[in-house]
Amino acid sequence: MASSLLLRFARHWIAGETAESGIERVKHENSLGILGILNLLGEEIKSNDEVAKTVNEYKKLLNMISDAKVKSQISVKPTQVGLNSDFDYCVSNYLEIAESCMSHDNNWLWVDMENAPYTEQTIQLYLKVLEKYPNAGIAIQAYMKRSEEDLERLLPKGAKVRLVKGAYNEPTDVVFRHKDEIKKNFARLTDMLFAQQNFFAIATHDDYCINHAKDLKKRTPGASFEFEMLLGVRDNLKAQMVSEGYQVREYVPYGPEWLPYSMRRMREKKSNILLLGRSLFSG
Repeated sequence: MASSLLLRFARHWIAGETAESGIERVKHENSLGILGILNLLGEEIKSNDEVAKTVNEYKKLLNMISDAKVKSQISVKPTQVGLNSDFDYCVSNYLEIAESCMSHDNNWLWVDMENAPYTEQTIQLYLKVLEKYPNAGIAIQAYMKRSEEDLERLLPKGAKVRLVKGAYNEPTDVVFRHKDEIKKNFARLTDMLFAQQNFFAIATHDDYCINHAKDLKKRTPGASFEFEMLLGVRDNLKAQMVSEGYQVREYVPYGPEWLPYSMRRMREKKSNILLLGRSLFSG
């Protein structure tokens, strides 16, 4: 009973527990002019058998994207596909998924960023994937104090970056804690992205960060980028930005491992706890 009630609440941020639910959500967003980026929920997978199932799930998902003719990319977490077991094993799994992307109209493969212990290895594996597969991007977190140096390292190599705020609970020596500090760093990193030639994504729901990117776009009309937002957050703003001519993409997670993701969404905003209460006690 409790599990079903929590899942009802979590559906605010996830498409459902199956790939079919993710495809249906992307279909809906496509009808509104919004693109998709699908992610199978789950982290810290230690069993190679489970890793193999995850790789096959992403290959199946690419088939489903093609068959349904939806406009969507995929995003994969390193610890889903073997980073806890072996670095080279993880890279080989990413390359297997990248091969499947190439066979499906060169669809995009995004490398999700997890918490701080995995940051350096994630950047290293991304660069190895990028060497063989140019349609690959990586998430960089603006609350990480190291991110400016990471961009200085990545961008000259042709990296495609999705700039996000970051949602993991990290120590203060690793991340900026205060909202103003995070916003300032997000703006500084956005400046760096607009100053180079690679495609990039501004993934935020914050008005200050969005307006800063819009202002930079006016000064650099040739910049190739899109806005990205999470499922269930600021849907009216997504529609508004589409009407203004911006490319907008919604991050659509799905899968049975929905609880940790939903808890991060709750930590990000206290009002989400009120949403939980309404979900549990409304008819």
